[in-house]
Amino acid sequence: MIRTTLQTTIRMTGDILQRRDGKQQILPSIALRIADHHLHASGIIPHTNDSNNDSRLYKHDWFCVSQAVDCYPVDRLVKKSINDAHSSLFVMKIGSSSIHFGNTLTMKDELLATTIRVFCRKDTSTDMLDRFSEEERDRFLKFQRPTTSNDIVMPQLERFDTSLPSEMINTTKPILSVKVGPSHINFGNHADHAFLAEVAHHVLSLGRNKNDKEFSTSLSINYINEAHLGDTLDCYYYDDKVYVTRMTANNNEEERMIVLIAK
Repeated sequence: MIRTTLQTTIRMTGDILQRRDGKQQILPSIALRIADHHLHASGIIPHTNDSNNDSRLYKHDWFCVSQAVDCYPVDRLVKKSINDAHSSLFVMKIGSSSIHFGNTLTMKDELLATTIRVFCRKDTSTDMLDRFSEEERDRFLKFQRPTTSNDIVMPQLERFDTSLPSEMINTTKPILSVKVGPSHINFGNHADHAFLAEVAHHVLSLGRNKNDKEFSTSLSINYINEAHLGDTLDCYYYDDKVYVTRMTANNNEEERMIVLIAK
């Protein structure tokens, strides 16, 4: 059964941000977490039937390479959060081995958040991008964005420069360091992108609060490289962007590698 609409829960503590204008909004990282859970629970990406490997949800590795979210201010959201919220999932665009998934989060007639997320598929045996067959493409096309949602403006994905600003590395200390633990690893044996989104959101809030800025209603992330169990993620806030990095060995020397960039 394919579930393109899913009932979800908004917690009145932990999920909601109090804004300076008196309104409230769901946190961007929470909207992304709900969208991620809905995608895995939906069945749009077929689950593996391999009974010999119960630890894998999918036959292939699916990597989130980019995502963006817009959250909308709502009056008295904490009080309304006891009501049912619904997540709606659909396909925005299909490439040769990638899919753009859209998601809207609503509570009754109010729009709480919209997200767009890009996933690419890799073959687990070759680690190369795995192209969709025509049959697979036709299947995904059945879940394209409903025409009734065309009046909803979806967030814009951003493409960031993937080089580290030299002046940032030379003059800026990490605003946060996080160790990747067992609970942060997904079935692909790398740091889960939803966990990384929460790290980026935390760093962004630390940086903006330090500069006395109102926290944004939007969040956009580019995932550049994987992070693995035991890695230490050094997080920087520079020029209103978040850079999450890790150290890696290159020709017997350590160099700093970008894991993600967010704004």
